[in-house]
Amino acid sequence: MTSLENWPRIAVVGAGAVGGYFGGMLARAGAPVVMIGRGAFVEAVRARGLLLDTLQFRETVRVEASTELEVVRGADIALFCVKTTDTESTARLLAPLLSPSATVVSLQNGVDNADKIRAAGIDAISAVVYVAASVPQPGTSSTSAAAIS
Repeated sequence: MTSLENWPRIAVVGAGAVGGYFGGMLARAGAPVVMIGRGAFVEAVRARGLLLDTLQFRETVRVEASTELEVVRGADIALFCVKTTDTESTARLLAPLLSPSATVVSLQNGVDNADKIRAAGIDAISAVVYVAASVPQPGTSSTSAAAIS
């Protein structure tokens, strides 16, 4: 496992299927990750860890989880993974919590989400994500294929 000293601190805002997968993979690689999600997700991850169920492996990783957006403070990178309908409201709440040097990456469906995040005063970038991820139960990220470009 890689030393945490070599990694930026990563926050996953909206730890569902996509956020759970990418945040989980980063945590598995050794990155310090905090996931912000719904109560059932947070309870499951705190109790048992995050189960990554992929074609290549099935593994539980330990990761910090919270229902409070406040834990994003101090993050160097924020993966923005909320539902499109929650983009604008979440971005407005997130903006005062981020450091000016934080990198925000929109991992969402929809072509204008990064623009909506930017409208809240956050310098966001878009990413194209190809992952067939699901959440069969809280605290589990199940995938059948993944790539990012």
